[in-house]
Amino acid sequence: MNLTFVVPQGAEANAVRRAVPHARIVATAAGAAAAAALPPFPADAGVVVLGLCGALRSRTVGDVIVYREIAAGTGTVPLEHTFADALAAALPHAYGARGCSADHVITRRAEREAYAARYDADVVDMEGAALAAALGERGVRFGMVRVVSDDARCDLPAMENVIRPDGRLDVARLAAAFARDPRGAFAFARDARRALHTLGTVARTLTLTA
Repeated sequence: MNLTFVVPQGAEANAVRRAVPHARIVATAAGAAAAAALPPFPADAGVVVLGLCGALRSRTVGDVIVYREIAAGTGTVPLEHTFADALAAALPHAYGARGCSADHVITRRAEREAYAARYDADVVDMEGAALAAALGERGVRFGMVRVVSDDARCDLPAMENVIRPDGRLDVARLAAAFARDPRGAFAFARDARRALHTLGTVARTLTLTA
């Protein structure tokens, strides 16, 4: 299989590049903008969407999640079971789960609970649903693997608006959110580092077993 990793640009893509520098990696914008600039894929391509996610229920920081389906405002996109099964076999400590996508960073416990109830979902990301729709329309064989970077028990710094409409990070807003909540920022950064390290390990494992 001609394996390609599709990863949000920035820290997530950098973590994957460090782990598998010779792999084919497509870095995308965050959020719905991720689907806009996807390149053509070879006919024999197997695409794995990698990245971080937030837990809505019982999953904790560092858990590896193989998506079985993903929900958004437009409905549910089922993922190919055989590809998901292959990913789960390569990552025996991973959890199968239902994901959903949001148009902003989910930071409050109450909003996590609302998303979990609305979509019957276990984890949330910002670009999964858009990528699933775009890849499915092209007939590309794909699966999704995410690593939990923040769990459902914790509130994050107020980062709801740090992703711009074009999918780029608004550094000034992020800095302001961290300045208002330095303790929360420290915890977020610590957990993100752990999740990014695991993300690199996942990429390396999938490359070796492809």
